[in-house]
Amino acid sequence: MVNQQIGILINRQISTLTVKEFIEIIRHPYTINDDQVYELDEIVKEYPYFQAARVLQLKILHSEGNYKYNKALKLAAVHVTDRSVLFDFINSKTIIPDFSALRRDFERIRKARERKEAEETENTPPKVSYIDHEPRSYRPDLPNKSIFEEPIFPEDLVNHQELADVFIAKEPEEKPKTDADNISQWLENISEEHNEVAYKDDKVAEKFKLIDKFLESNPKIEASRDYVSNVNLADEVKSDPKQLMTETLAQVYVNQRKFKQAIQAYEILILKNPKKSAYFAAQIENIKKLQQNNL
Repeated sequence: MVNQQIGILINRQISTLTVKEFIEIIRHPYTINDDQVYELDEIVKEYPYFQAARVLQLKILHSEGNYKYNKALKLAAVHVTDRSVLFDFINSKTIIPDFSALRRDFERIRKARERKEAEETENTPPKVSYIDHEPRSYRPDLPNKSIFEEPIFPEDLVNHQELADVFIAKEPEEKPKTDADNISQWLENISEEHNEVAYKDDKVAEKFKLIDKFLESNPKIEASRDYVSNVNLADEVKSDPKQLMTETLAQVYVNQRKFKQAIQAYEILILKNPKKSAYFAAQIENIKKLQQNNL
């Protein structure tokens, strides 16, 4: 029974209960069909405090002997204000006389459901149509014959080896040399060497002739006997001892114990290099101390 109802719910188009149908089901609960049972259950789930719908659902479960009756009875007792009316309706087969209040409640429920369905329709995104078959992939028609089977060079092209033989000059084949050939080659080499030596000798002789001719045509250059130099070379060699004085020479005088000459040397150095005058003056003081110690 349950599996049959599930199959019906899946394959059918659910209808919406009208007020007239709802009242007719209350009057005759046993005339309800499967679509109306499903619709009634949806109304109870959506509006649990709609007493008429919940009582009608409980009445149908009771008449069918459904296992859900006990659970539905507990829920109905919580949501119904007058439990005595609930008990009388379930156990009595009489018709409920006044349907005016029930009609108003059901009408409000119907309008509320219509508004909700309209809002859901507006917020529902459009359905995307799907292609029921795979798109055909485009593949260009390729020639059956492979391009690699075609020859790269035309058939009428001359063989590349034969073509190379035409342009490459062949080297002359070497013939075995005889004794006569060796003697002839030796004589040719001697003749070439003799000519080269003679040619070099001729060049050297020609150069000497030019030199002799130059000497014969130009007189010898002689020093003038009338000119006498008045410059004293000895004076040029002599230099000012002050210019030759160095710190090394002053130290040599100290080592030779020539203290007087050493002092004079440092005095000259003070005049030549005033920046080091303090250092030279200190050296003079040291020399004077050495001079006193050696007395």
